[in-house]
Amino acid sequence: MVCPVSSPPLDPQAASSAGGPADLDGTLRAALIESRQRMKELLELSCDFAWETDANGLFSFVTAGGALGHETLDLLGSDPVDLMLSPEDGRHFQADSPPEGLLVWASTKAGAPCCLHLRARAIFDEQGEFQSVRGACRDVTAEQDRDVALAEGRHRERSLIQLFRALRQAGDPKAAMEMGVATAAQATGAAGAMLCPVTDGEAGEAIAQFGSPVAAPHLARQAIEIRQPFRSLSAGRRLLALPGELGGRVAGVLMLWRPEDQPDWPDDDLFLLRELTDQLAVAIAQAEEQEALSRLSQTDALTGLLNRRGFEARLKDVIAHARATGTGGALVYVDFDNFKQINDRCGHLFGDQVLVAGARAMRERLSEDDLLGRFGGEEFIVIACHRDPEQVLALAERLREDVATQLSWTAPELRSIATISIGLTFLADFEPPARSSALLEAADRALYEAKRDGRNRVRRYAA
Repeated sequence: MVCPVSSPPLDPQAASSAGGPADLDGTLRAALIESRQRMKELLELSCDFAWETDANGLFSFVTAGGALGHETLDLLGSDPVDLMLSPEDGRHFQADSPPEGLLVWASTKAGAPCCLHLRARAIFDEQGEFQSVRGACRDVTAEQDRDVALAEGRHRERSLIQLFRALRQAGDPKAAMEMGVATAAQATGAAGAMLCPVTDGEAGEAIAQFGSPVAAPHLARQAIEIRQPFRSLSAGRRLLALPGELGGRVAGVLMLWRPEDQPDWPDDDLFLLRELTDQLAVAIAQAEEQEALSRLSQTDALTGLLNRRGFEARLKDVIAHARATGTGGALVYVDFDNFKQINDRCGHLFGDQVLVAGARAMRERLSEDDLLGRFGGEEFIVIACHRDPEQVLALAERLREDVATQLSWTAPELRSIATISIGLTFLADFEPPARSSALLEAADRALYEAKRDGRNRVRRYAA
């Protein structure tokens, strides 16, 4: 509890008995000095420096400690504008109606920026003439820096939260990954970033990238092994790798870099980046699942070859490339002869074995540039690339012979009926832009001719 204390009134009689007016003057003088000292100490405690400028706008008073690294004597008579980063801020020290509270930016003697909270009041004489400005300044640079850092942190956090929502709602995992990598780099001031999938503990090729690439496989391996963010300095770059986990395994690794002269990533950035990387791991898994489903939808389950859907999806591109490069080629239509009879005599399971054996024989004969697919039932189709007509005809004959040989080993008792017929058409026979369906129809007609002529033979489409 604080109780008010008042001094008793001065008794002239007592003062006279204590020594007279001289002692009274000394007591009052001491009290005044003590009061001034107290006010000076309170002023110094309440601000970093106090000041006064004269009618010309020059410093006429600065507290004993000086200001901004300058000594008091160096500041007296100087212009406050010279200390400010902006001339407009300096004029607040000279205005006849200065603001009550304002943030201004000054430069210290060492050249460092300094934020000052300025409070000032204009002084006028009895006639109302402007005399001077008195004020006090408090250094709030640290507070400003902290407020800016907090604001930036809140902004990054809001941005990443919005990104997380967008990632969850994105229908295309690829687009989600591109967006996530770009946001991670931009939100943390990285010069480059990339996201790599992880299979069996090894990082693969980048599937999303922003800015300059990050070629640091050792960095990815370390992050995957320790399952923690891993930092490194290399070739003037500050590197960071973060593992993204899903279902107890590392599914991806996000790598970022910035120049070495920039500061390291702070803890709050690492926390948000780890959360983001785990979200990107989900997008990686979704992309892998979509790719697997796409492969299944375009792959024949029995032979492992392209099915009709997958083959037709590739057919237009292969034909366009062959025509653009002038490398030639042909469409080769293959049909297993007497297949219904094989199924009726030996069963459908054995019929499947015949198809698998024939498909294997064709695949072994074809080159990597050729395209082979199962078109349906016992029908197969080949795009033979980079061959002239004579080479295609020779290939078709070898396919017929190879398959017959393979099937005779698979079913010796069916040697006379386990054969194939082939119809083919050449790309050069059709003027571009001929539809792929027209090529298929032509090859199918040639195949019909081979069947009609007795099976186990090759026929070429004749326009």
